[in-house]
Amino acid sequence: MFPSTLTCLLLAILLLVSVAHPITLDDTIVDVADDDKVFAEVSRSKRRVPSVLSEIMGPLSRSKRQVQSEIVRSDLVYSRMRVLHLMLKYLIGPNGPEVEIRHFVNWDKTILIDNLFYVRPTTIQQVQRIIRVADMMQMRVRATGEGHSRSPMYPDEGNIMMDVRDLTRFDGPRMELMRPSSERPFYTVKVMTGVYLYDLNEFMVKNGVTLIAEALNNNETIGGMVSVSTHGSTWNGTGFGDFMVEVRIIDSMGRLRRFVREKHPELFKSLICGLGMFGIMYDVTLKMHTSKVVKVENRIVSLESVLYNATKFGEIVTSNLATEISWYPFNSLTNTEAEEYTKTGTIPSNWSAGKDFVWLRTTNEVDGVNPSLIQGPNFLPTGGSLSGSNVTGLLRGKSALDLVRSLAPVTYHYLPHAFPILKMPRFGTETSTALFVTIDTEYKRPLDALKFLIEYTENQIRTNGTTPINALLPRLLMNSECHICPANSNIQPVNSTGRSMVIDFLAPPLQQGYYDISREFVYKFRGDLVRPHWAKRFDNMPGIMDIIRNVYGDGIQKFLKSREDYQLDPCDLFMNKYLLQLFGQSKICLQA
Repeated sequence: MFPSTLTCLLLAILLLVSVAHPITLDDTIVDVADDDKVFAEVSRSKRRVPSVLSEIMGPLSRSKRQVQSEIVRSDLVYSRMRVLHLMLKYLIGPNGPEVEIRHFVNWDKTILIDNLFYVRPTTIQQVQRIIRVADMMQMRVRATGEGHSRSPMYPDEGNIMMDVRDLTRFDGPRMELMRPSSERPFYTVKVMTGVYLYDLNEFMVKNGVTLIAEALNNNETIGGMVSVSTHGSTWNGTGFGDFMVEVRIIDSMGRLRRFVREKHPELFKSLICGLGMFGIMYDVTLKMHTSKVVKVENRIVSLESVLYNATKFGEIVTSNLATEISWYPFNSLTNTEAEEYTKTGTIPSNWSAGKDFVWLRTTNEVDGVNPSLIQGPNFLPTGGSLSGSNVTGLLRGKSALDLVRSLAPVTYHYLPHAFPILKMPRFGTETSTALFVTIDTEYKRPLDALKFLIEYTENQIRTNGTTPINALLPRLLMNSECHICPANSNIQPVNSTGRSMVIDFLAPPLQQGYYDISREFVYKFRGDLVRPHWAKRFDNMPGIMDIIRNVYGDGIQKFLKSREDYQLDPCDLFMNKYLLQLFGQSKICLQA
């Protein structure tokens, strides 16, 4: 039996729910056994009005700072959330998942959320109940997986983080191979969005199918990769979301909705990079290619010969299925020079970034390979770091290159196992900035961007003996017809090849010059329509919202119209403060 004050609060919440009659799109609704009839019949409030949550949390928000210190503020938030915690557990009920109050830290410790409600449902009915309770309490819900993203898209403090990794499928297995049909003359795989990429890879190899792109980190979940348009580095491969031909989403009313690309092509231009704004993705169906055996070659070549030579660069990236180029600064010192630098800390006068080396890794399809030569996953010998060894300081670059030299020059794999993969630790020590530029036919735009970063790094090394970045990792992909994915066919600077380069550079978050080089890069190349990768940290760049709005133009309005037309989240249940600042509040809520 709950205290009378809590009962009053529950009644107050129920009174906030007004009678409304949202448009129902019956042809997209999937019939699911729903034991939540009382909640299912409660109509949604069109406006997210002030609530018990805002009354409890509002005075303690960071923007108000009505307490003596951050520690005091956090403690007061926690004590008030304990009241909400009892209410959530009561409303979700005994058949729901456990509700915890957690402190959240993402993989590279750049996203810290003092207090949030964490749930890990296993059934669709539990997801439906959580969504309906959150809506009733005027709270917001954001889905998550492993937490490898550096983006500002996690739930706000005091709201609900829904971990979908244990979610099971009510009408089939977590991964299912679908054979070609008259409607789809190709293989597909239906997969739950909480499945890890490494499990999908093993499933694909076992069943003789493959995708043609993949992330460096196979600990990512499928839903997270689709939501932010995660990419590989294949000249003819798109972002991960573009492989999706069907998706089922649980919307803000708790309804399971099914959308297929053939029937809803305009909506898919939004869903293939939906940022979690359309609901809780339940499962996705991905277009597959038949299995390929590929040859992976590792070479070390001079930086000048590849990144300062547009002709050579173009020949390399267009002639390979996949091309990976990695530069670790200050890597060309001889052993004698390295010993001298260790003693004196003096940068050799004859060193320059152009004399450094890059790791060139190429992947291509081959025939007639002896099965005994085909290896498993291609893990990198870097201890989970993209930028090499555990050596600290400037000699890290040389040490990283030594690790590359230990790799076999040639290996053979099935394609899902061929892409470079990191053995990720629980927490990483580096963060990254990833920015997209459209590749032109002369390759001037991407190489100018790379040269800026290389020369900036060289100048800092010479000036004060430190590097702003530990690794520079340009990657390539084909553009998609989508509204807000960074590799975007609608972004058409002069002489576009229909492809984009992702310029990814890494360093520990507090490394000297890291944030400076990130900001200066964005401002220098804003005229070339540079845009951030949604999965990386970008909210700490002043003016970035205006840059994003300018790059995508009316694509943002088309994106929001899709969300509105299909009534997936009319009351911004799946948003957070950052997304609301960037995209604005739902027009339906504003007009109600």
